[in-house]
Amino acid sequence: MRSLAVAVLALLGLALLARGAASADPDYAAPGPFTIRQIDETWTDDSRQRDIPLRIRLPESREPVPVIVFSHGLGGSRDGGREWGEHWASRGFAVIHVQHPGSDEALWKDKPAGERFSGLRSGATLQQFLARIADIKFVVADLGRRQSAGDPLAARLNLDRLGMSGHSFGAVTTLFLGGQRPAPGIADRLAVGLPESRFSAFLAFSPQALGADPEHQFAAFRRPALLITGTLDGRPFPGLGATVEQRMVPFASMPATGNKFFLVIDRADHMYFNGTRGLRDLGVGGRETIDFATVEARGYTLIKAVSTAYWLAYLRNDGGALGWLKGGEAASLVAGDGNLEMK
Repeated sequence: MRSLAVAVLALLGLALLARGAASADPDYAAPGPFTIRQIDETWTDDSRQRDIPLRIRLPESREPVPVIVFSHGLGGSRDGGREWGEHWASRGFAVIHVQHPGSDEALWKDKPAGERFSGLRSGATLQQFLARIADIKFVVADLGRRQSAGDPLAARLNLDRLGMSGHSFGAVTTLFLGGQRPAPGIADRLAVGLPESRFSAFLAFSPQALGADPEHQFAAFRRPALLITGTLDGRPFPGLGATVEQRMVPFASMPATGNKFFLVIDRADHMYFNGTRGLRDLGVGGRETIDFATVEARGYTLIKAVSTAYWLAYLRNDGGALGWLKGGEAASLVAGDGNLEMK
């Protein structure tokens, strides 16, 4: 009898341990198990005679991995989004950081301080926006071409699972590729189609609506989207960029299709979402009492957790990650340092 009782207790103990493991909150913010190889290349779009620098973070995996394409903000480079790219790659996603000539760091780098602001302004044009759209479409098409040609790097990618992400000007690029429509008046000046059907999901850091009638702009945006901003995510320079209020508009204007998420981080400013530690907005006063190092440490953890679960849910069909996002666990994790909404 004693041996039977011991066996029953042992079984009960195992059942309790299993239940505890199943109910444990997954740590999506923790680095993943994959070793990452970083590759810097420059691809040439012959049709436009345009060289496009890329930084590819490739996880060492035995099976083809989903791909996330990342577009930097105005004045950035392929180094932008480093914190996010490294984390997503460790979690089993290939991340391709695209540098956009004409709206990249060449606008300000190595120029006298007094010319840097005007240099940045010169890259915020409709022409450069269209060039960015074409850059991303070229990279996606060339991945397919390279894979068909037997390129060993492209062979390690699952091109049926593509995600698009970007910060600031890169967020504008991301959302138009996902289905945002130009405001009336601007549409008449475009001769190209903007959406890219091969992307399955979109993540925009510091989104914004352009011009009037945001409902018109976002009514056709039905694919999954995660938008991330902060309560101080306004203009990084006086007179350049969108306001905090304008960054709230895209999510509010998107249709409630059950796959839209909105993460707002308390006290996070615009350059915070570039994904480069220690980078802050310039020329904006009144923030001297904020401990940005603490805000960064906590907020980066939340962003990594929510964004990783989002990519797992929509690029890997991970039901557990989707349940974590929608079931309240993600919102509970964010509470106290921000807010997570969904619709």
